Amino acid sequence: MTGRPADAQVGDALADRIVRLGRALQLRGIDVALSEVIDASRAATLIDLGSRSELRTALKATMIKDPLHVEAFDAAFDRLFPSRRADMGGGSTTDEPAADPVGRLVDGTDLAGLAADLVDDHAGLDGELRGERHHMHRVYRAADLARLMSEARKLDPNLPVDELRRRLEELKRLIAADIRGQIGETDPTDIIGDIEDVDFLEASRNELEEIRAAIKPLARRLASRFARRRQARNSGRVNLRRTARKSLATGGVPIDVATNRPRAHRPNLWVLCDISGSVAEFSLFTLSLMSALSAEVQRTRSFVFVDAIDDITQLLDATDHGIEPWQIMRNTNVIGADGHSDYGAVFKQWWDETGRTELRSSSTVIITGDARNNYRDTEVGILAEIAARAKRVYWLNPEPRDEWDDGDSVMSTYADHCHEVFEVRNLRQLATCVEQIL
Repeated sequence: MTGRPADAQVGDALADRIVRLGRALQLRGIDVALSEVIDASRAATLIDLGSRSELRTALKATMIKDPLHVEAFDAAFDRLFPSRRADMGGGSTTDEPAADPVGRLVDGTDLAGLAADLVDDHAGLDGELRGERHHMHRVYRAADLARLMSEARKLDPNLPVDELRRRLEELKRLIAADIRGQIGETDPTDIIGDIEDVDFLEASRNELEEIRAAIKPLARRLASRFARRRQARNSGRVNLRRTARKSLATGGVPIDVATNRPRAHRPNLWVLCDISGSVAEFSLFTLSLMSALSAEVQRTRSFVFVDAIDDITQLLDATDHGIEPWQIMRNTNVIGADGHSDYGAVFKQWWDETGRTELRSSSTVIITGDARNNYRDTEVGILAEIAARAKRVYWLNPEPRDEWDDGDSVMSTYADHCHEVFEVRNLRQLATCVEQIL
């Protein structure tokens, strides 16, 4: 039996992927006409298919008309056309750890090679293969992008911040593409449209900006909901004594009926946020939301930590929460011994310096972070003392619940001393848990 020519089979497979790419973009709300898909297929026959960058450029030129849609195109393209070490010029082939990631980020000429080295070192693909998200989170945690950006700024203060951000976003995209290429492609249509449902730990720079912009409108909606509930509570039982006193002005006729109105609960709030690695943005979103709900909170003290903890209440107020994780790294003392997460050391420091003398029985404590303690002493007894002193202790974890206690995570150890723990992977879940807490 004579088979079809190999180049014809390749052409059919490529055409099929281009059609699927067009469909994925359409599902994202991007106008891609059938004629443009045909043009893209024709363009693919005129380029060197051995170059993934040429293919990306050709398809983007024929399918994308609005610069705002480039990010969605790149995400869909990377899912449909994954390639290990594509356009890397060979990359590193040794088993040595990624050399000088800060210097390579500042140089910016081999981000693909850096991404491949970080994946090799930290993704855990040589062991049990799990979901794409799991391996991406492993690399993001180990690379600690907020610290990487801070160190890059120190190494080259003249490098524009916007350019450094662009390189970090490109590095994240390349890491995801490399992992995807090794574990097999996933469905390119699983892109979430609503910004409130975007996973904090997977959000792009543009999506992070959209989430940040959505914080205040979300806070207004929550505040309005709280106000309606207070108004409903205000219609309590009739207070006969106060009603009788008011009726004296109307000749004994009880025109103005007085009711017993319960006092609104406004917690005294302490917020302790891990700003290491990929959880940094999530922690700042939590701080911003709590600040925007200040009318519902009597007093808020905000702390951030990595392996040491620092009070940033005044810093947040001075910047109106317009501050990024790498800026906090540079303006606070959150790096202690080695700059790797150490929840035990942080709890002990906070309790000795602040909690022991200032925490009250009316206080609510919110802790945000992934509870990944790098196999160090948990000092769980300190958290038990905090829980015994405070009215409530809540923990917000941005990782999927099925990854808690995986590797160096000690979530269950700490959860035993919290009144409640929440999986908070997106803005919708954050709003739900904050509403429940307040």
